[in-house]
Amino acid sequence: MGILNTLAFGVGALTGSQVGLRAIWRRTPRPHPRVLAAILEHPLRMKYRNPSQSLGPFGLAEGKSVLDLGCGTGVFTGEMARQVGGTGAVHAVDIQSALLERAKARLVGTDLAGRVHFHHSGAYRLPLDAESIDVAVLIATFSEIPNTLLLLEELRRVLKPNGYIAISEELPHPAYLPAPMVRNHLREAGFRYGGQQGNPFCYSLLHFRE
Repeated sequence: MGILNTLAFGVGALTGSQVGLRAIWRRTPRPHPRVLAAILEHPLRMKYRNPSQSLGPFGLAEGKSVLDLGCGTGVFTGEMARQVGGTGAVHAVDIQSALLERAKARLVGTDLAGRVHFHHSGAYRLPLDAESIDVAVLIATFSEIPNTLLLLEELRRVLKPNGYIAISEELPHPAYLPAPMVRNHLREAGFRYGGQQGNPFCYSLLHFRE
């Protein structure tokens, strides 16, 4: 009974801490802390966040101009650069300079480096021209940005006509938002639903600029 009680207590404490952490994040959304950057690249996360598989539903292709918003340590940036080929471009943006430097270091000495442009910036005023982006990718990022309206207005500005937003969320992230909530935000902002893949643990959505 002692072991069972200890296990029950541990599960209860973990569940309680997760509930509390999620509640705090809902009140004050914020970027993933840089001191926890190793979690972004942890082997356990990579089991369900294989970059090529995660990006597969997003339709990246040769010649595309892609925004990697909230690129973090660049886990997905290099694969985006590979998929858009030598005639494409990836604009990797993050508000935390320490994470951006790690993302840059990841590509040093590779033949992909010339395809990626790094920007230290927030999401509300992106350093990009109007109608310059084919696909805006937000992986475990949408739920971290407090003002959804300003974010989506800015994404509409930089997206080309018929460009689209690719959003992916994962349940282990304390800021996780269920797919129906994200779809509501995008519908209210005037984006057209383009499809969903995955499951509640880890899903991906596409929404087109009208």
